[in-house]
Amino acid sequence: MGRIIWRMIKNLDDILGMLFMAFIILLACANVFMRYVVGKPWGWVEEVTIFTFVWLTMLGAASVIKAEGHCSIDVLARKLPSRAKWVLNLLVDVCVIATLLLMIWYGTKLALSASQKLTPMLGIPYTYVDLAVPVGSAFMLLYYIRLFWLDLTGKRENCNIEE
Repeated sequence: MGRIIWRMIKNLDDILGMLFMAFIILLACANVFMRYVVGKPWGWVEEVTIFTFVWLTMLGAASVIKAEGHCSIDVLARKLPSRAKWVLNLLVDVCVIATLLLMIWYGTKLALSASQKLTPMLGIPYTYVDLAVPVGSAFMLLYYIRLFWLDLTGKRENCNIEE
């Protein structure tokens, strides 16, 4: 049961990201059609596209963490002995986890405080846009806790590409 839930959570950000990207593309194409063929563009499309892109960015960042695709500058870390490198990796993991916890906390505060601020065209509360920060950060936190555990147990395979 736990593995099924983990698999659903693990794929949710990818699925939502793909849906948001497809939605942005379809909406932009439809608005181009409305502008140049029909002659009456939809004024609300830019607003919805920007909000969808905010969600796409946060979910995309989580997806990249899951795939361990974020780049880092590790010139000095590569020169360290293996034990010091392990300690440095754990320290970096703890800093990232602390930052994500702060993003969840302050993102939630931001989203809750934005309920009275409405979008100009559609009148949607900015809460729905600002919720992308704590939700995306929560996904990132889940994946980073997993990476921290792999670093702690020494099971994480690091890239060994030499420049």
